[in-house]
Amino acid sequence: MRWERLFTDLEAQADDVELAERDDLIDELRDGEWAATSWRAMLGGHVALDVRGAGRVDGETVLVNEHVVQLRGGHVDHVISSRAVLSIISSESRGEVPTAVTAALGWGHVLRALRDEGEAVRLCLVDGSTKEGMVTAVGTDFVRVAAQSHIAETGAGHLVPFEALAMASGRS
Repeated sequence: MRWERLFTDLEAQADDVELAERDDLIDELRDGEWAATSWRAMLGGHVALDVRGAGRVDGETVLVNEHVVQLRGGHVDHVISSRAVLSIISSESRGEVPTAVTAALGWGHVLRALRDEGEAVRLCLVDGSTKEGMVTAVGTDFVRVAAQSHIAETGAGHLVPFEALAMASGRS
């Protein structure tokens, strides 16, 4: 009888130790998983972002990579510099892992597509100022935007370095 109680107590203690070790292992694995997760991986479905120079921006996630986040709004698409995202206000789900092609897309690709569409764009800069007009040229690290009247008159416009861009918006 006495031996049975002793073995029962020892088994209970061993079970407690095993459960504690399992819980510690789960915590370590969870910490490891979070440590390997980028904030960009948390963007999926409908999201709301706080963007430097633009404030709160909402939309459906279209593209997320190291360079840009593209959101589709009701009537306007927004392409946001990853550097300008201050916080994720809400997100419906985790995002999809970008392919090799979508991971490489950046401002040059986005701005050339906007130029080819021929629609007016609104650029929000990181200081909160805006530039509106047509994309007339896209360089290695800059975009030229001119108001419609200036294009006809001179072809000149504002040269905006990519690093100054917080967000580009245009019609969907």
